[in-house]
Amino acid sequence: GTAGAVHGLNVEYFPFDRNEMNIDIDKAKEKIEKNKKSYLAAIKAYNVCRPDLIEKLDTMGLFTDPASTMLSLHNAFPGGLVDHLLLVTQYSLKLNDLLPEEIRATKESVVRVSLLHSIGKVGLYTPCKSDWHIKNQGKMYEFNEELTSMTIGERSIYYMITNNNGDMLTDIEFQAIMNYDKPSSDKMSEWHTNTLGEILKMAIKLAIIEEKKKQKENGK
Repeated sequence: GTAGAVHGLNVEYFPFDRNEMNIDIDKAKEKIEKNKKSYLAAIKAYNVCRPDLIEKLDTMGLFTDPASTMLSLHNAFPGGLVDHLLLVTQYSLKLNDLLPEEIRATKESVVRVSLLHSIGKVGLYTPCKSDWHIKNQGKMYEFNEELTSMTIGERSIYYMITNNNGDMLTDIEFQAIMNYDKPSSDKMSEWHTNTLGEILKMAIKLAIIEEKKKQKENGK
């Protein structure tokens, strides 16, 4: 597991057999439930959002959706999204604690943007139907072409606004989520993102590094 737990936040790697291209279903279900409890506990402890949002996202696959499409990326397995959100939250809190107090973000803001920044991925991926692509490219999921094209940050904000939670964000939190996945060519995102946004970006990078390392260590 990863070091540093906050109100029960704990992340474990999902058991995946790279050669056989399958997941231990029973263990995966157990970890999904464990992560769900940790996620919901953190949502409540830090007043991250109103219940409406999580209840809606739950029906859309929040706790079973992956974080990406390919094994070469990160957390491309059932439950990978929430697993990623919890790990990002751990790193965000650690990074925030390293900063001088005068530029440090509040713990509540750090947890809120970390747990919500990529909820826009809920419903974004569908299981890949091509055995060839799964076995030869590690393509486990495909993009849901029925969705309107948006960045993940934009869709995350959209989900909040349309589920009675738009007013839960401060302007700083809004900017952090909106900007986190914009390209470096976006000057506003690159040069005018607040401290909270920079913490989030770095935490995501570190979480992905750890996830890929665990994937390599646990792959058979």
